[in-house]
Amino acid sequence: MNRAYACNRDFLRHLRLQNGWTQADLAKRAGYSERLISKAEAGVPIARDTIVDLADALSESKAEPIFWEDLASDPIQLAQRYLDALHIHQQDAVDHLLDFMHEDVVFRIAGNPSQIPFAGEHAGIDAVRNMFNIFFSVLEVPPNHDYNQGYQVMGQGPNAIIWGESWIHPIGKPIQQPIRVSNLLMFRRGKLVFLDDCYDTAAGAACLQGTPVR
Repeated sequence: MNRAYACNRDFLRHLRLQNGWTQADLAKRAGYSERLISKAEAGVPIARDTIVDLADALSESKAEPIFWEDLASDPIQLAQRYLDALHIHQQDAVDHLLDFMHEDVVFRIAGNPSQIPFAGEHAGIDAVRNMFNIFFSVLEVPPNHDYNQGYQVMGQGPNAIIWGESWIHPIGKPIQQPIRVSNLLMFRRGKLVFLDDCYDTAAGAACLQGTPVR
């Protein structure tokens, strides 16, 4: 079944402009009307086969191919799902993200593992699941906290950036002020392949060691 999907319109437009093409240029190369390109860049759902043709046309001048999943995925929505899983499902987060997590996904968590037990590079779904288990063996999400108020999510081509302030704290030891965080989520073919979790590691280590954060 040739389902319709909304394109990542900013990424589609970026790729077109990167090639120096007008909408008419892309339409000609892909074999469609300029009106269809305009619809795609406006976020109007178009047929999967059409997105495949657009991806093929945009791949002509690229060292690495553009896949239709890159054009059809919404990195902002996926990043929001990650935030939701982290705060709602916690140690079971991975089980709620499997549909868009690549089997060889890598999570890189900043910090010194001797001070922050979940810090380091975790490769593969099982390793990431184990990281979440360690994370939530020492930390907890504050109850009844609207975490979305503390974060912003921005698309960056096929990727997403999350930044803001986290109130996640050592179990039974609420913090007096949040910790600044920034996450880069990289997607390929609609799958999460890499997550880089940066935060105030000094504040994080101080929290875990019971030292007041200044």
